[in-house]
Amino acid sequence: MNKQKLDNVAHQEDLPMEPQLPELSFRDFRKSNRKNPLGKYFHLPKQKDTLETLKEFWSENENTDFLVRIGQYVFPCHRLVLMVYVERVRQNMDKLELRLPEDLVKPEIFERLYRWMMDKEPLLKRSNIVDLLSASTYLKIDELTHQIWHCLDQDSLFGEHWAAQVAQDALNFKKLHYLHYMMLHRIQYFFLTFVASDEYLALPLKSLCHLFSSNDIRVNSEAEVFYAAIRWLNHKWPSRQIHLTEVMDKVRLFWMPNQLLLMLKSPVDDIRVDRITESSELKAHMEQASFDQLVMQFNGGTWEYWEILKISSLPRPREFICHNLATYHEPKPNSPVQVFSYADFLNYLGVLQSLPPNTLPLLQKHR
Repeated sequence: MNKQKLDNVAHQEDLPMEPQLPELSFRDFRKSNRKNPLGKYFHLPKQKDTLETLKEFWSENENTDFLVRIGQYVFPCHRLVLMVYVERVRQNMDKLELRLPEDLVKPEIFERLYRWMMDKEPLLKRSNIVDLLSASTYLKIDELTHQIWHCLDQDSLFGEHWAAQVAQDALNFKKLHYLHYMMLHRIQYFFLTFVASDEYLALPLKSLCHLFSSNDIRVNSEAEVFYAAIRWLNHKWPSRQIHLTEVMDKVRLFWMPNQLLLMLKSPVDDIRVDRITESSELKAHMEQASFDQLVMQFNGGTWEYWEILKISSLPRPREFICHNLATYHEPKPNSPVQVFSYADFLNYLGVLQSLPPNTLPLLQKHR
């Protein structure tokens, strides 16, 4: 061994011995205050909400697992979304498709319905509301049905002219006929404008009688209701001739101008009117109305005669409007001298056709 190696060995032997350390866990370091205590819980930031993530996933419409068939149309859907709203899907969890009747759930309406489920397009067009109500009623989606009824119940959203259109749309669905009659009953100031439309001429007999039975329709004269009945009957004459008596029974002849009733006892050289007033039953009703008016006139409107009229189920007078564009209008309702022809009435309807549909309802605000 050379001298250098001997010097190295001698140097190593001179080093102090390694100190003896106690056995101490890292967790116990804090006991000696050598390290600040660690928190028991850590707050990790959440990057995305689970429901929002699922919503985004569904909105992309990828990886669908369910089919809805309507006629020749097929709609890929997420079964979990449908299960939330459609009971039939929940009850048949082993099935991966659902077929719906096209007459109750139209393809374009189901598309809107599914978008509502996805909360992607909550806005709804008025023209689709009856179709959507039919679909939600058939599928028993109570939440959507209640939302639609909430809209329908608001006069500010569904005024009289919209109510008339909703009534017409509801006729296409047998199970929504109650909505049809409910909306017809909402027609008041809009009555004459409605009479000027093709939708009025297409009304079924039962609907027409329901409308004529309303105490709330507004007219310049009861004679307008009489002429409105003639307009409906003439539209499909003679097939509607068999309904003449039933329709005219809804006209309150007692409240028609007296001189007009007297004039209509004889032909007026208008076939559209004469073929209706020549009915023996209508003639009898007009004679009775003229007699009641005469007795009332000479009786001075005493309380006793009014009681007799009430017993005989005399209908109340219509609500009155005074539209200055009606050339025959009078400041008093059903003035005895207010005589005008069916042609005059049609000319007035022509004026209404040239005006915005809410023209007469706006009269309510100026009363």
